[in-house]
Amino acid sequence: MSNTKNDNFFWPDVSSLESAKKAVGYGVGAAGLVAVLTAAFATWALVSQSTVVSFIDAWAYVDAVLFTLIAFGIYKESRFAAVFGLLVFIAEKLYQIHITEKFDGAVMAGFITVFFISSVRGTFALHRLRSKPNKVENTTS
Repeated sequence: MSNTKNDNFFWPDVSSLESAKKAVGYGVGAAGLVAVLTAAFATWALVSQSTVVSFIDAWAYVDAVLFTLIAFGIYKESRFAAVFGLLVFIAEKLYQIHITEKFDGAVMAGFITVFFISSVRGTFALHRLRSKPNKVENTTS
């Protein structure tokens, strides 16, 4: 049962298996979105030979495949994939800022970063919750 009062889109609860899985889903969506947008911008840059996205070339397709693999890893609840996705995304945003000397898409990058953080929290919570014993311990002596 979902408690709407405690639902937080930007910082989801990860105290139950259900809520942790939901948080993991944020990372799947974020990585999938990054993969699709990267492939779309790479195609646009190559086909139109636009200078708007001058830092994007054919190597961006490798990046799109990488984020597709990250999305799959997060979907499979891999802690490594969640952390790796977060770190790669942040590193690429920092590289983009360094190359272009501007921070285009700051709002979207902020949302995606928060979603990757949610997936890190969710994957770690899932592993922690699944390793806990299901029995209730007797605290009386």
